[in-house]
Amino acid sequence: MTTARTGNESLHEALAHLNEAAKESRDEVRKLVNEKYTNVRDALAGAAQSSAGWVREQSAEAADKAKMTATAVDKSVHRNPWAYVGGAAATGFVLGLLIGRRK
Repeated sequence: MTTARTGNESLHEALAHLNEAAKESRDEVRKLVNEKYTNVRDALAGAAQSSAGWVREQSAEAADKAKMTATAVDKSVHRNPWAYVGGAAATGFVLGLLIGRRK
């Protein structure tokens, strides 16, 4: 009976060593995955910041272009208002004809 108990104790001791080794390996794998994930997350964060800056630049550029266009149209309308009034009337007439034909 002493042999069986010694065998069981040896088996439990071996299992304990295996569990400890597995835990160490698991912790090591988790550490490696976390490091790699952190690198990917940092890269994505950098790309997001870069693209956010680009979007801000493009939106500021578009706003400037819109202001310049609006200013140019305003000056043009003030120089020759009757051409724009005639164009608006002609456009309204054509749209009225097209809408009236559908019904």
